[in-house]
Amino acid sequence: MKEHILAACKLLSEIYTDRTYADRVFDGENASALSVRLVFGVLERDTEISFILAQLAEKQPQKPVRILLKVGAYALLYLDNVPDYAIVSECVEVVRSMGKGGASGFVNAVLKRIAARRFSLPEPGAPDYLSVHYSKPEWFVDRLIAEFGEARAKAVLEDKGGDDVHLRVNSRISSAEAVIKLLRAHAQEYMPSAVGGILTRVTPLVKSLFAEGVVTYQSPSSVLAVQALSPGGKTEILDLCSAPGGKAVYASELAPGDRVTACDVHPHRLELVRKYCSRMRADNVTPVLSDATVFEPRFEGRFDFVMADVPCSCFGTFRKHPDVFLQRGEDAIKQLSAVQKKILQNAVRYLKDGGVLVYSTCTLFREENSDNAEFARKLGLVPEKMPIPFENDGTLQILPRGEWDGFFIARFRK
Repeated sequence: MKEHILAACKLLSEIYTDRTYADRVFDGENASALSVRLVFGVLERDTEISFILAQLAEKQPQKPVRILLKVGAYALLYLDNVPDYAIVSECVEVVRSMGKGGASGFVNAVLKRIAARRFSLPEPGAPDYLSVHYSKPEWFVDRLIAEFGEARAKAVLEDKGGDDVHLRVNSRISSAEAVIKLLRAHAQEYMPSAVGGILTRVTPLVKSLFAEGVVTYQSPSSVLAVQALSPGGKTEILDLCSAPGGKAVYASELAPGDRVTACDVHPHRLELVRKYCSRMRADNVTPVLSDATVFEPRFEGRFDFVMADVPCSCFGTFRKHPDVFLQRGEDAIKQLSAVQKKILQNAVRYLKDGGVLVYSTCTLFREENSDNAEFARKLGLVPEKMPIPFENDGTLQILPRGEWDGFFIARFRK
């Protein structure tokens, strides 16, 4: 147990201290399943655990000790297969191994109080009840309720998603039917998705298919945004904020006769697009270094289709990325909305007359979504019903549920 706690503390230190994204922390790490559970468990229950620790510690301990207490608290509250005394004892050993032996008595006392449940949680009806109960920032819960109503907000907060990944099959190489046949031959469970993909577990077979470019991991919401574009007809397509390249590559498959320009402002992220294109054999995609917030004269009036999957707060992905609340707060919504408007202003100028723009985000709140759709209308764009298997009036707000990330999609014609 000690080595798992130590590993979790090391990884969480990078997340809490260096603000490294959790999925990047695990790149190249051979972490145990228990260490991974401890890390993501602490991130998912951070609000609740912080609420409890605030009652039990008069002074804020140093960050390494605070992180260890969070790991120990999560283990005591949510690991049913490990005795409480073992968790407390191992955490005390860990704090000593960190060179923080002076804090061992403090760690021992706090964790014993948690093991004995000598703390209180807010009662139903209290202002912070839902925030602590669902372990999400209070501002986030309040916004969900204000914009979607309490019933829908609770449904979002209660939905845990699933462990399956969503596979999109590379139509250049194979088909969903062929991949399903292969999964059946290996007795692997699967479920077809509403957007033509496949929901299944990551197995050696799936990893092999991914490496060969037969499939890629792409959320149903992201797939739907490209289907909303519905490109085709030997046209020019622009993906303004492309990295890591999933939407550009999918658009290139839907319209193999089209040319796709895939832009990103960061060279290292543009390299991700190149690698994605290479793995998926997308030879009609051209990666271009470009800042979507700065007007590019060479793009003016050139494109039949423009995808603006803009930088956003990403709060629609909080189930997969519970550290999103550490990376940004409520103030990010307003800041990013201003950036998104700049991108929309440029995107309109890049469209040919009669061209189609799809605006999308993986977030939830109106300032980045419906407000910006209204801004696009003021720029002269006309909302147009999307050719997707969901009822829409040219815009669609998807709330997190099951395999779906929270997403907003809007289609316009110039």
